[in-house]
Amino acid sequence: MEIRAWLFRERLPLLHRALDAYALRQRVIAENIANATTSDYRPQRVRFEEFFQQQEGIVNRGIRTHLHHIPLGPPDPAHVQAAREHPPIPEPERYAAGESHVNIDREMTELLETQLRFRLVARMVGRYFQALQTAIRGTLQ
Repeated sequence: MEIRAWLFRERLPLLHRALDAYALRQRVIAENIANATTSDYRPQRVRFEEFFQQQEGIVNRGIRTHLHHIPLGPPDPAHVQAAREHPPIPEPERYAAGESHVNIDREMTELLETQLRFRLVARMVGRYFQALQTAIRGTLQ
């Protein structure tokens, strides 16, 4: 039972959430780029990795014996969701591109990083299922 929990409740949901978060991040960046010439448009960001970085120092994890108990420790990877936000615009970047707050160079850099992360996670999902397939068949191909 513990192997099943590790395979399908811990590792796979995190990869699934990561793919969803990076797809959402690409849509948000595309919206930001599309609205680069819209006056008073505030660019949006997607937070995903920050949920894990905030919990780095926490090692102990509490055991929830009831649904209404407060969870302790780092977030459960199966329940972490990407979140849209309107971060404050740094003063040096205000109206750097005319009347818009969108910094095209920053957006293009974030788009590239997101594409690389999406490819990495997609490759990890592929290898995950390839390893399961190898374990079921019992042979390497």
